[in-house]
Amino acid sequence: MRLARVALLSLCCVLVAQAGGGDTTRTGHGSTARAVAYSWPRVRSAVRSQWLVRFARQSADPSTPAPQPAAPTSVTPDDPQWPQQWGLAQVDAPQAWALAPSRRQVVVAVVDSGVDPTQADLQGALVPGADFADGSGSTGDQYGHGTMVAGVIAARGNNGQGVAGACWTCLIMPIKVLGADGTGTGSSIAAGIRYAADNGAQVINLSVILNEADSDVESAIEYAESRGVLVVAAAGNSGAADATYPASYPGVISVAATDQTGQLYPWSTRGTWVTLAAPGCDVTTALGDAYDAFCGTSAASPLVAGIAALSLSTGDVSTADVAAALERTASPLPGGVADGRVDALQALEQLLPQG
Repeated sequence: MRLARVALLSLCCVLVAQAGGGDTTRTGHGSTARAVAYSWPRVRSAVRSQWLVRFARQSADPSTPAPQPAAPTSVTPDDPQWPQQWGLAQVDAPQAWALAPSRRQVVVAVVDSGVDPTQADLQGALVPGADFADGSGSTGDQYGHGTMVAGVIAARGNNGQGVAGACWTCLIMPIKVLGADGTGTGSSIAAGIRYAADNGAQVINLSVILNEADSDVESAIEYAESRGVLVVAAAGNSGAADATYPASYPGVISVAATDQTGQLYPWSTRGTWVTLAAPGCDVTTALGDAYDAFCGTSAASPLVAGIAALSLSTGDVSTADVAAALERTASPLPGGVADGRVDALQALEQLLPQG
């Protein structure tokens, strides 16, 4: 039985593992890849600010009725931690939010360590999920990683608290496949993927890294894709170009991580097999009502998943349409990443009807 551990870069105080992926231990059930983890101090804030919306101005002609204000060209949410969320600004999320009409709710399955249902910034965002980790039947999060991933995707923006996710109206399906220590089996991950595909998820995020290829997981991903589900996965945090699993399986949108200058982080896994890159650091939801810094491809992957879900929420577009638009409009990066850094605004402009 193969064991997996989250590719966690939750910026935990200090670097605790080598660039090759972390300490590796062996048990009687196979090898366990230990997560690469960093971390900043916990971030809390009760500061509230006003919602800032920049409107395009039109000159008034006194001979005609006064025009109505134009649609906003950019939306700046009032969430207190928004000023620290440089990654969303880098991919033009504020402009995409202003452009994107929310015509349908999209469910994103977070196949991870579960999600904390008490987190205030995720209230109204959760739909029923499933537990494949410990048999408890609970999809609550004892490890914290899944809750952080969920916030990057769908923290309720512009609600005067915490942070903003990439898609404020999207829903999260918590699929618990990792236990309280952050490890799980390939069979649990495969079962979680299949459950998500059978129960209404349109996007699946996999911020996990297997220690080796797993046919069960590969088959589950093929099954999800056959049902029209878009699968997004973290490329890993080794700093090398070696393919990782499940990110390198066919059809998966694999995601590397970029820094504030738009370049790949030195620790980000890279290579021509990687599909996209995305900003790899965010402030996001943590257990309870806390907010923590979260860095790595574990954070970059849900940002892409959230942008994909935002794109799907705009109307009658398929996951194939969205995947193609994300890849086609990515900002070029120098060497190593096939299609470049994701751009939320340009992807939406390609997907939405013109005129």
